[in-house]
Amino acid sequence: MQALHTLKRQAARIVMVAVMAGISLLPVSAGAQSIIRDTEVEGFLKTQTRPILEAAGLDANRVHYLLIASDDLNAFATLGLRIGINTGTIMEADTPNQLFGVIAHETGHLSGGHMMRTDEIERAARAPMAISLGLGVIAALAGAPDAGLGIAASSGTFGTLGALHYIQTEESAADAAGVKALEKAGMSSKGLVDFFYKFRNVETFSNAERYAFFRTHPLSRERIQALQGVAQRQPHYNVVDSPETVAEFEIVKAKLAGFLYDPIKTFQKYPESDTSYPARYARVIATYKRGQWDQAIDLLDKLIDEQPDNPYLWELKGQIYFETGRATLAVPAHQKSVDLMPQAPLLQLNLGQALIAVGDKDSLTSAVAHLQQSLKYEDDDSFAWQQLAQAYDGLNQPGLARLSTAEAQFYNGDYMAARTSAVWSQKYLDTASPEYRRARDIVMTSSSEMGIDPVDRETRRRGKN
Repeated sequence: MQALHTLKRQAARIVMVAVMAGISLLPVSAGAQSIIRDTEVEGFLKTQTRPILEAAGLDANRVHYLLIASDDLNAFATLGLRIGINTGTIMEADTPNQLFGVIAHETGHLSGGHMMRTDEIERAARAPMAISLGLGVIAALAGAPDAGLGIAASSGTFGTLGALHYIQTEESAADAAGVKALEKAGMSSKGLVDFFYKFRNVETFSNAERYAFFRTHPLSRERIQALQGVAQRQPHYNVVDSPETVAEFEIVKAKLAGFLYDPIKTFQKYPESDTSYPARYARVIATYKRGQWDQAIDLLDKLIDEQPDNPYLWELKGQIYFETGRATLAVPAHQKSVDLMPQAPLLQLNLGQALIAVGDKDSLTSAVAHLQQSLKYEDDDSFAWQQLAQAYDGLNQPGLARLSTAEAQFYNGDYMAARTSAVWSQKYLDTASPEYRRARDIVMTSSSEMGIDPVDRETRRRGKN
């Protein structure tokens, strides 16, 4: 039986708003946040911040980033080695070093054990959030029933977004720890100071409430001045970002702008006169969002001609085809992205979803293989389990379909439904198979999560018989 993280036991049901054209990030209630997934953006964060995480004494392989689609300036650290970053924080950072400084500060909270109170976590777990599997993991469910209210998301996102309050002493400690981690990683802590100074004045104006960062990370001029004094004494204070890191950062910002900004704003920020790769990348996405699908493909093909081994360009091509109802054309593009980056679970998921939309037996069989590969790397991704259930249904394998549904429900925290689905799956599975044993584990664990003693229940059932 897989170990259950505390947050999985506290998980609330999360609703994904699925929209057929483009990326839609719609909150389901006031104050709700939208979480997005993207291999390229996540890869940049994980690769570039690994030295900081290791310098902070954290296991970099266990730290996960939550990318929050919001213009608000905010970042936070929470249980389970999770660091949340609003896209607004990325877009407002002038340099990679400023972003890395904010992340280093959050690692200070993690390494210092600055966790939120239990009651805050429980409140956050009960709060609904909208999740759009965008920026590479398609939001649309390809005509699946109830597409507008698909249940999706990794359980690792549960119970995090509302529990963001730290006390002032912890903030200062996180500052010091962040500087120490940056220095040990051979990076400058100047970006952290610059970032704080850049937005310090916002606190004093009426629109300060727009920036949740200042509610969760209270700043004072004295605190920043003290931080600057410490930072300036560090040997690596004058180290600057490498040209390669700056180039990757600009690509990340362009991609986020393309998907999250209105196309008009994207074209203003990246006008036709800007012939750089990031600008053209952003304009391809904006062109697609504007409904000019074929023109977007033409522009994208020119980028692919220049960078034929870029998996993210092939991913985007597959996404455009898939979201415009051309799954047959999407499959080879997604296949190319997987061939170039086979260990990326979201790319495997994209391909599996496109193959399901094609719908013939060979495609469904191939979809199962790719979805299983995706789950090999992210076994708590309930959306992947949901897609796997759909593929098994298409192949007329009801036992495996119900078991996959039970997995999806289990990782969404819907233990009652998971238990029911797992029980039904057992009717079709070989009792000696590992799938049957997994179904039994879900029944037992789900019953435990619901406060039911499965052993006592079985004893009483047998007594009645």
